[in-house]
Amino acid sequence: MWLALATGLGVAADYQLQSAESGPLFGWWWFAAILSLLFAIAARRRGYANGAAGALLLTALAIGGAWHDWRWNFARADDLALFAGEEPQPACVEVVLADRIRTSPPADRSPLRAMPAHTISEATVRVVAIRDGAQWRPAGGVSRLRIAGELSGVSAGDRAVVFAQMACPRPPLNPGEYDWAAAERRNGRLSELYCDDPHCVAVTTSASALRIGSPLAIVRDWCERQLSANVGQRDAPLVLATLLGDQERLSDETKDAFMKTGAIHLLVVSGAHIALLATIVWRVTGGASLSRRAQVFVTVGAIILYSAIVGAQPSVLRAAVLTIATVMALVGGRQASAGNILGAAALVVILINPCELFRAGTQFSFLAVAVLIAFSKLGSRFAGMSPLDRLIDEARPWWLKAMRRVGGWFGAMTAASLAVGLAMAPLVSYHFHVVTPASILLTPLAGPLVAMSLAAGVAVVTFGWLVPPLGAMCGAVCGGCLHATESLVIYAQSIPGSYFYTTGFPAWWLWGFYGVAALWVAIPRLRPDWHWQASSGMIWLAAALIVPSQASPNSERQLRCTFLAVGHGTCAVMELPSGQTVLYDAGSLGSPDAAAKIISSFLWSQGIERIDALVLSHPDIDHYNAVPGLVERFPIGVVYVSPMMFDPLATMGNLTAPNYLRDVLNRAGVPLREVWLNDRLRTDDADVAMTVLHPPRDGVLGRDNANSVLLCVEFAGKRILLPGDLESPGLELVTADPPLDCDILLAPHHGSAQSDPPGFAAWCTPEHVVLSGERSDRTAPAQQSYERVGAAVYHTALDGAVTFSVNATSERVFCFRERPER
Repeated sequence: MWLALATGLGVAADYQLQSAESGPLFGWWWFAAILSLLFAIAARRRGYANGAAGALLLTALAIGGAWHDWRWNFARADDLALFAGEEPQPACVEVVLADRIRTSPPADRSPLRAMPAHTISEATVRVVAIRDGAQWRPAGGVSRLRIAGELSGVSAGDRAVVFAQMACPRPPLNPGEYDWAAAERRNGRLSELYCDDPHCVAVTTSASALRIGSPLAIVRDWCERQLSANVGQRDAPLVLATLLGDQERLSDETKDAFMKTGAIHLLVVSGAHIALLATIVWRVTGGASLSRRAQVFVTVGAIILYSAIVGAQPSVLRAAVLTIATVMALVGGRQASAGNILGAAALVVILINPCELFRAGTQFSFLAVAVLIAFSKLGSRFAGMSPLDRLIDEARPWWLKAMRRVGGWFGAMTAASLAVGLAMAPLVSYHFHVVTPASILLTPLAGPLVAMSLAAGVAVVTFGWLVPPLGAMCGAVCGGCLHATESLVIYAQSIPGSYFYTTGFPAWWLWGFYGVAALWVAIPRLRPDWHWQASSGMIWLAAALIVPSQASPNSERQLRCTFLAVGHGTCAVMELPSGQTVLYDAGSLGSPDAAAKIISSFLWSQGIERIDALVLSHPDIDHYNAVPGLVERFPIGVVYVSPMMFDPLATMGNLTAPNYLRDVLNRAGVPLREVWLNDRLRTDDADVAMTVLHPPRDGVLGRDNANSVLLCVEFAGKRILLPGDLESPGLELVTADPPLDCDILLAPHHGSAQSDPPGFAAWCTPEHVVLSGERSDRTAPAQQSYERVGAAVYHTALDGAVTFSVNATSERVFCFRERPER
C-alpha cells in the first residue's frame, strides 16, 4: 500500500511538472531514484530501519516519476504524428488493427442538430507505413481510426490500407474544455485517422484467413452472438454493455440517464462482476467434487479469461487483482490485507500505464473500493447480536426473520452507498460538475437486478448453447432484469432533485481533502478527537465555498467579453462589473450537446453559476442549439429574441427548431422577450449600455440573417458590436446610418463574403475583430478587409477563446492559444 502511494505521488508530481512545461525530466528522476536507493542501503547497514524505509519510498516515488516521464515525453522516432499536423490532410496509411472494431449508433435525433449524425466505427491501429507519392515510407506508433459508417468483416490482427484524413489530436480551445489531446497522449496515441466511408479501409491481409486471429477475439465474438440471440434485440445493447463492457452500443439517452443519476457504475465491468463470477465458478466447481487446488485453478482461470475478454481496463485489473489475491489468501489460510491488495492492484495499473491515474474512471474505481474497505471495517465493530437478541430472533416466525434480514441487508447496502456517494461527491463534481443524490438509493435497488442479470448471462454463454430452452429462459431473465434497471434509472432521472449541476470543487481542495482522508485511514494514531475531526471537516468544506475556485475577482470595474471557440457557431460571454453574466448566442453547427458542454465548462471554470440574460441573434440553429443544455445546467434570467425569431416568412416556413426551443424555455419557466431597434437591455450596471441597433420592429424583407439582432455594448468609453449573421438587405439598412466607430467587433456571418466585410469594416472601423468559425482558411478575404482598416484580427479556430478585458483606461486581449506569429 505504501509503495503504491509513493509511486502514485511520483507519477502525480511528474504530471504537474509536465503541465508546467518543464520538459523531459527522465534523467533527473533516475538520478534521484539511485541516490535514494543508496541512502536506503547505507541506512539499513547502520541499523536505521525507519530511515531506510523512508528512503525506499522516495526511491519508489522517483521511479514513478521517471516512468510517467518516459510514457509522456518519449515516442518512436518514426511515429505517424511526425507526418501530421493539427489541420487534417489526406493520407494513405498501412495499418494493423490492434483491437476489435467498436461501433457506436448515431446520436439521438434532435430538431436542433443541423447536420445528421452517423454511425461511427472506431478502433486502435498500429501504423506500419505511410505512402509518400509512389513510395512507401516506414512509420510507426499507435493511432485512433474512426470511420463514418459501420465497418464490418474486419477483426483484430487484420492488415489494411486506409485512405483517411490524418491529423494530430487538437488541444482544447477554451478554458475548462476537456483536453482530448492529453487523453490520447496518455494512451500513446499521438495521431488520428478519419475516414468518411467504410470503403476507405481496404483489408490486404486477413488474420482470420491465415488462422492467426486472437483466440480471445473468437471467444468474445461467440459470447456476443450467444447473448444477442437469447436476450432479444431490444435489450441486447444494454446486456452487452453490462456484461462485456460495450458501452458504445448504448444510445445517448441511456448513457445520459445513467451518468446523471450516478448509476454509471452499474454499466461498468468492475468488482461486482468479477466477484460474482468468482462466486459462481467457486460454487459450481465445489459441487463437482473437485479438489481445493483444482477449484482455485479453475476460479482464477475464469477470472483471468473474463478480464481478458472484456479488456484490461483499470477497473477490471483492480477487481481481478483484488479477487485473485483474496482467493489465494483464503485458500492459503492467511488473512488478506485489503490495503496491501488494493495497493498491489494500483501498482499493476501504474506498471501498465501510469497515465491511467488521471482518468476519472480509474480514480472512481479505486476510491470506491477504498471507501467500502474502510466502511466494512467500521461496520464490523457494530455487527453481531447479543445472546439475548439471538434467542429472541430464533423465536420469531420465519417470514418475520426473512423480512428483517432483507431489511437489514437493504439498510447496510444503503449505508454503504451513502458512504461511497459522500466520499466520491467532490471528485465527481470536479470531473463532471454534477451531484447525484439519486445514486444512494439506486445502488441497493438496482444492484440485485444487475446481479441476477450477470448470473443469467453467465448461464447463457456456458449452458445455453447446450440446452436452447434454458438459454432462452436465462436470456429473458438477463434482458428483463437489465431492462427493469434501465427503467428505474430513467424514472429516477425524471424526479426533481435526483441530480443537479455545480461548479465543482477546485483541485487544491481535492488534494487536501483526499490526502488527509488517506492519512486518517492509513495511520489511525494520527487521528485527533472526533470533535476536532468534525470541526476541521466543516472548516475545509467552508473554504471550498468561500474561496473562489478559479475565477479572479472583478474588483477593478471591468467588463470581460469572451468569444468562445465552438466551431461553426457563435457564443460571446460578457461578464459585467456587477457580476452579472450575459450571453450573445449559444450554438454550433455540430452536436448541440457538445456545444452546451463547451459553454458550460467555460462558465464553470470562471465560477459562474447563473446566466442573467441570453440574447439570440436569429433563428439559425448554429446560434442557439446549445440553449436547452444550458437551461438544464444553469438558471437563466431572461432570453431576448428578435420579432422575426418565430416568423414563418423570415424562417422560410421552417419553425420546427424555433418552436422546439420555445417549448423548452416555456417548460423551464424562462421568460422570452422580443427586442428591436433602440431597445436597451436592463443590467445592474448604470455605466454599461446594451442597445439594440437592428432589426426594426417589423423586420426587413429577406432571410433570417438579414434580421439578426445587432447588439451594441458600451462601457468605459469602449464599444463592442455583436451583429450575428447580419447580411443584405439588413446590412444596407444598418450601414445607411452614420458611421459608428467600435473597438471590438464580432465579424458578421463568421466572416462570410455575404456580410460585405470591406463595407462593414469601413462603416465601423474596428480596432479588434473576432472571426468565429471552424475553418480559418475560408475567411482570408474577410481578414484582409478588416486588416486594411487597421484592425487586429483573431480567429477562434486558431486562437481559441478570445477574451477582451475592458476598463476605463484600456482594453486587454487574451487568447487561450497563442499563435507563434503573434
